[in-house]
Amino acid sequence: MSYFSARLFAWLQGADFYENLHRTAVEQLPPGHGKSWLDVGCGPGLVTRLAAARGYESMGIDLDHHMIRIARRLAAREASPATFHIGNVLQPGAPQRQADVVSAASLLAVVKDKSAALDQLIRCVRPGGKLLIVEPTAELTVKAAKELTRHGALGNRSSGLRLWAHAREGKTVDPQVFHMLHHEVERIDLLHGLVAAWIVHVPGLLPAT
Repeated sequence: MSYFSARLFAWLQGADFYENLHRTAVEQLPPGHGKSWLDVGCGPGLVTRLAAARGYESMGIDLDHHMIRIARRLAAREASPATFHIGNVLQPGAPQRQADVVSAASLLAVVKDKSAALDQLIRCVRPGGKLLIVEPTAELTVKAAKELTRHGALGNRSSGLRLWAHAREGKTVDPQVFHMLHHEVERIDLLHGLVAAWIVHVPGLLPAT
C-alpha cells in the first residue's frame, strides 16, 4: 500500500463516526488491567490505541510499513503506550503470537479465505480469551451512507462514510462464516447496523483430571 493510501486510512480513522463505533466495539470487552491485546491488521492503529486506553498491554501488527509508521506517530502524539510492529499472523508458518484479546477491524473482508483467517486469529487467542471482529455489514451501501450523512449527526469528516461505503459495497463479510465456528459468538450492531462487531468467546483450559 502506498503512503498516500495509508494517510487516507488514517484520515478515515480520525472521523468521529469511525472512532466512536470502534470505541463502542472495544468497550464491549472488560477493562484490561494489564492483560494483553493483539490488533491484527492494525492499520494506523486506532483500535490498538483504544485498547491501550482501556488498560490493555496493546500491540498492533500490520504488513504495511507505511501503516506502522503512521500508527507509531499517532501513538506518540497521543502519548499512548500502544506498540506497533510489522508482522502477519495469517501467513502459514508465521511466528505464533497469543494474547488475551485479539482484534481484527476492516481486515476479514479483504482476506480471500475468511474461514482460514478466522481459524488463525482464534489460534492467537489465549484459552479463556476473546476475538473481536469489526466489519461493515451488507447494509453499508453508498445509498445508505449518503442518507445517514444527510440526516445523521456524524461529526467531523462525515464524508468518510461515503468513501468507506464506496470501497466496501459488495465486499462485506457473510455472517454465516461465524456460525461455522465451534465457539460462542456474540454480535453487536453499530452505526445503525451499517457495521457490526462479533465477539468470539474462546473456551478456557479444562481442569486437569
